[in-house]
Amino acid sequence: MKSIKLYSVMIILVSLFGCASPGPMQTTTGVMRTPAFRPLALDTTNDGSKEILFKEYTTMYDDKQLRRWGVFFITDRGAYMASWDTQTYIYNLNYQLKKEEILEILDETVVRKYWHDSNLLVIKDVRGNKIGFALIDKIAARSLLQKFVMQNKTMHQKES
Repeated sequence: MKSIKLYSVMIILVSLFGCASPGPMQTTTGVMRTPAFRPLALDTTNDGSKEILFKEYTTMYDDKQLRRWGVFFITDRGAYMASWDTQTYIYNLNYQLKKEEILEILDETVVRKYWHDSNLLVIKDVRGNKIGFALIDKIAARSLLQKFVMQNKTMHQKES
């Protein structure tokens, strides 16, 4: 009888506490995988963006050096990287590039001695800055960014 009570208590404790995990507010991805991401991210851009076209949690590289972790997202107005602050529960914008400023989309590889190499999707802007992102779904992001590049070229040809 005593062993049945002990097993019952253990099962109850495991079911209550054994599978606990932090919610999205306490993780570095923030609310990226919840419906709250869209309004928060659009509000963070503060540029009139109306739609999130792409989002992925990834790393950002500048001059092939790892600079940040965060959520890379593309809207109808440009490309952004934001990091979630688990203390204040807000996204802080670390990278912002308007679609009119995107000049070219490139590929680069960061070669490491003791870890896997990173294949980067690099965005080159009109000032010559090249910022890379180690995206899993690079094809989708490249397609969206390439549309911006083509729109920019068409606009410049009309102006000439």
